[in-house]
Amino acid sequence: MSDASIDILRTGKFNHRLLSELICHKDFQRFMLDAEIYVDRIADMRVNDMNAVLEAVRQMALMKNGGEENDLHLRTLEVAQIREDEYFGRLIADDLKGILRDIRSEHRPDTMTADEVSFAENIQNQLQDAMNFEGSSEERQIRSFLATFGIDYDKLSKEQFVSLIEILKLSKYLKSPISQRGKTTMTHGKGKRKKR
Repeated sequence: MSDASIDILRTGKFNHRLLSELICHKDFQRFMLDAEIYVDRIADMRVNDMNAVLEAVRQMALMKNGGEENDLHLRTLEVAQIREDEYFGRLIADDLKGILRDIRSEHRPDTMTADEVSFAENIQNQLQDAMNFEGSSEERQIRSFLATFGIDYDKLSKEQFVSLIEILKLSKYLKSPISQRGKTTMTHGKGKRKKR
């Protein structure tokens, strides 16, 4: 190992658990072998030989065709030639993606991983519930507003509801939910949810 890699291992500037799981994965050896073949250019000569044969056959067919490039067989011989950078880059990326996908799946139940239902999905569900609510348009508006903050309208106490109304009286965006006498068309907790 190089001095730089030993320094990284010693200082711990990486995820030890992930490195350990990568090394122990059943396909890690294949990933390393593919990487070695690419880095050491072991396959380059074979790939170049194969490409040279395909190009020679294509050139002979081109001469027989009288220089007509737009032919299915000629095009097939052209696209069959391998660009080693693209081929091995894809091969190594696929190896690594498969390994990481397996490790990720194994950690799905861990407490440190993300929740099954995302925050955005929860907000979306709450907004949908608010829009489906069978109550006044003002109440739907307030339910939607609270849902964007992840607040469940139905969990508000009467006192919280009254305080909320007092605060919302200050909003220039809410279309007059409260009358001049301080009365509201909203009745806390008395509406119904529409069926989806």
